[in-house]
Amino acid sequence: MAGKDVFVKLTTVISIAIFLLLIFMSFVWNNLGFIPEMIIFIILIVFLYITYNRWNMNLPIYTVLILSFIPHSLGFMGFYFSSPLPIAWDHFTHICPCFAFAMFFFQYLKQFMPKKLLTTKSIFLIFIIILAASGIGVIIELFEFSGFLINGFGEGALAFGAGDACEGQLVSTFEEIDAYGGGWFNTMFDLLWNSLGVLFGVLLMMFFKQFRNLFSRSLSS
Repeated sequence: MAGKDVFVKLTTVISIAIFLLLIFMSFVWNNLGFIPEMIIFIILIVFLYITYNRWNMNLPIYTVLILSFIPHSLGFMGFYFSSPLPIAWDHFTHICPCFAFAMFFFQYLKQFMPKKLLTTKSIFLIFIIILAASGIGVIIELFEFSGFLINGFGEGALAFGAGDACEGQLVSTFEEIDAYGGGWFNTMFDLLWNSLGVLFGVLLMMFFKQFRNLFSRSLSS
């Protein structure tokens, strides 16, 4: 099990500093809707740091997981309304954390897998990983819907805004949610992109595991 070294501590300090900077920039942009999530991300980073060894964590997985929180936080710059990417910013922000959590859960359960990847036990554990990472995506959707029930329309995950409807469309009434493809339609798209993120994360970790096994065999032969 990998321990916490100076690089893990440095990554933690830098990541918290980044989110504090993003909070400050949110005030400069006069868009405070994303600040609650940034605070939650900071708390989550501290939690992951404290429990680092319990998760069989390593620095690359820890870093990828932290980086996956940043795209959503950048929503204060208006990216949900006008994406700088070829795909909607909302899609990108759903892929990133599910991709990272798939790697996170794989890293944790990898210690219980046999060396051979295509065994009954490994396939069962990979199935558990897919369900666990997909569950994070479902929790995100419930989090967003609960925020909407409390706060209604606005910016951030705790309200219904441009990222919850069609790309570039800002809605402010229930009628506009139906007219512009929000509501359940957006939720299904979110779950689809969540699943793609999970699939990419699992496949990448399977590749690394298989590559490491082949590399170990070549050294021992």
